[in-house]
Amino acid sequence: MYQNKTFLAIIPARSGSKGLVDKNIKIINSKPLMAWSIEAGLKSKYIDRLIVSTDSEKYAKIAKNFGAEVPFIRPAEISTDKSSRIDVIRHSLEEVGESYDYIVFLEPTSPLTTERDIDAAIEQLFLEKNAEAIVGVSLSEAAHPNFLVELNNGFLGFISKDQKSSVVRRQDLEDFYFYDGSLYISEVDKYLKKEFYHEKTLGYVTSKWKSLEIDDIYDFVMVGAIMQYKGYK
Repeated sequence: MYQNKTFLAIIPARSGSKGLVDKNIKIINSKPLMAWSIEAGLKSKYIDRLIVSTDSEKYAKIAKNFGAEVPFIRPAEISTDKSSRIDVIRHSLEEVGESYDYIVFLEPTSPLTTERDIDAAIEQLFLEKNAEAIVGVSLSEAAHPNFLVELNNGFLGFISKDQKSSVVRRQDLEDFYFYDGSLYISEVDKYLKKEFYHEKTLGYVTSKWKSLEIDDIYDFVMVGAIMQYKGYK
């Protein structure tokens, strides 16, 4: 609880990963991948309840071993690779049997997010009276708009005239950010109407190394190396 508001953390852990088989329970730095998000949520000062939404009894058992609640098994119809996030969250809210003021959505694919990030994001959200949500963002460097081009029959297709006229130093460019998936927090009623991204959503800026998401084996290897280097335990 924070400023008399309650927080429900939801961790989605579907079992049907195609890019990296059983990704959410694959061992990284001595723990199943989803365990890192579970432990971060449980260590938060402000989260009141943490649940894992999974379609797998095997995953549910692992989640419970790391302290998460698994009050239901997610139906198959909202557990495909085409299922939407809002379907998963709506189902979770219906199943928990209690009402909460805020949801904290933590994806296992962002295991570098810590309890300090969660708590700092909640505090930042409450500092801005007009804010209704906050999401993790990271500074876009290699993917800056000035460095993006199309390929037309193999030839460079420039997006702006500036790209053709000169080479701009990265230090002189305006900052742009991308959604990094590290965390999502929103008022429950506002989320159900607007989702996470809208004009009253704040950005919680993460470090470059924390912005990595695990989608394939190369991400997995890089994040594992960072965890060891940074001393994640």
